Amino acid sequence: MTKNELKNVYRRMLWVIPGMLLAMLGDYCMGIEPKDSAVLSGMISSGWLTIADWRIALSNIGGLLGTVCYTLAALPFAAFLRSLLPQCGDKWDRRLLKLYIAGLLLGVMCFLYFHLECGTLIHNFNLLYEAAGGDTELAAALWDRSYLVQFVPYWTTFFAFELSVLIGWIALILRGTFALKKTWILAAPLIVAGIGYVLELLIPWPFKGFVSGFESFGWIVMFFGGRKLVLREIEKE
Repeated sequence: MTKNELKNVYRRMLWVIPGMLLAMLGDYCMGIEPKDSAVLSGMISSGWLTIADWRIALSNIGGLLGTVCYTLAALPFAAFLRSLLPQCGDKWDRRLLKLYIAGLLLGVMCFLYFHLECGTLIHNFNLLYEAAGGDTELAAALWDRSYLVQFVPYWTTFFAFELSVLIGWIALILRGTFALKKTWILAAPLIVAGIGYVLELLIPWPFKGFVSGFESFGWIVMFFGGRKLVLREIEKE
């Protein structure tokens, strides 16, 4: 890539900030629940019944606009990473870099899909609960049927997306392919989410769901690590 192309990548990667802030808005619209929320059945929480329709709608809109912004950031980053493939001296470096690129590109679809899917599952249960006249057992049984037909595509997509990014990012740093300090492995979105989960356990928040937006926030942190890689290439020119 030329120096001007690298500078363009460096600037466009900042689109991840508004993108993930919008995604975080959607995450918290779906994730915040009362402190006394309890499991009703499987994945179903009593806190879902407190999530108003407008929160689901706002989450879907945040997921849509956030995905657009993410795409503007991820495509140039992926193009930059592809330009590094000829520099890889080891077949495993090339494979891991391709895995990581694939994860970044999956995000172009996955962020919107996850917001729509999660919001729909919550909304479905609330509607079924109302239709069942407050019969939790009946509502949960009907919800399980709606969830079952979405189980395979949802979790297949989730693990393909998250693990390709997690494994690729950590391995490329540990192997030295990405010239970043080893502490940057903590910027992997799932690890950031894990940090958020620990903070939720340790701090007595007056609600549940503090961790909800941490995975999305992790993408901002990780992309700042990516921008450091681009900046190093700019300085070489």
